Amino acid sequence: MLSSYRLAVPLSTLLFALAGCSTPLMAPQSPTIPAQQGQQALASAPDCCTSLARLPYRPISAQETLTLDFTPQAPVHDFGDGKSFFQAFALPRNNGPVAISVTSPIRDGQLFAPTLLVLDAAFQPVRQVPSDSLRVRRPTGFSSARLEGQFSLTPGPDAQYLVIYSSEQDRRATTSYESEAKAYARVRGLAEPPGPDPRAVHAATGTLTLEVASLTGNTGLTPLTTAAPPPAQRPAPSESQGVAPAPASATTSHNADFDYRRMIDAALKAGDIELALELADRAERSGHPGTRAWLAERLQARTP
Repeated sequence: MLSSYRLAVPLSTLLFALAGCSTPLMAPQSPTIPAQQGQQALASAPDCCTSLARLPYRPISAQETLTLDFTPQAPVHDFGDGKSFFQAFALPRNNGPVAISVTSPIRDGQLFAPTLLVLDAAFQPVRQVPSDSLRVRRPTGFSSARLEGQFSLTPGPDAQYLVIYSSEQDRRATTSYESEAKAYARVRGLAEPPGPDPRAVHAATGTLTLEVASLTGNTGLTPLTTAAPPPAQRPAPSESQGVAPAPASATTSHNADFDYRRMIDAALKAGDIELALELADRAERSGHPGTRAWLAERLQARTP
């Protein structure tokens, strides 16, 4: 739900993608690092920093979507609940409340299960969103099965930094998800293939999409369950409180600029109500207020 690729797709192509439920309309992805190889790379990587204050924070705006790579090239730190590759951000200031959305796709049977840690101005943990607060979403015409969730906060002295990493407990777990074969059968109205759903291994490496959006009016977001933050290293009084440069392992993409209502119409014609709702949410966050109300009217009109 978070990708923001600029689309110029004929309706016939869109409907084919909606029906096929296999190939997302996006650029080719980098190869998946096998879970065992990624874990070995993590185990041998040195800790980048002596404290949370020394993490390489990069600024992020109140209307931005990033694709984050957690690879052996990413920084590593021990957060008290396990060493992990991570990405760290300085939240936008003087912009009011923002919505934080994350999507972690399941690729080749693997998943990066993130923990989100919010720090105050003194680099002390004040809020933690564990991976088990995120929701497993089934495949659609645009996306593979994935883990995703949203929460809101107001940046300021009590919430100034965001760190995304994977805890040791995260990596011990697995996630059950709907297979592409079952998704295809569901969309086509066919009998679903027998057998249990596959389980994704939680890996030390992977890709995740992060979206920060300024909140205006009612967004319908439900805050995720938060937990007490893990033990953290307190910065020494002599350490700098400044924001350090960040690694260039995350790439920025601008919000989508296509006709959301046309796409929602196509989803409704294909019978994919879930995708239509997802697109309406994305439209609202991209600056198209009233899309949810418009969709509600269309759904009401379709009800016998």
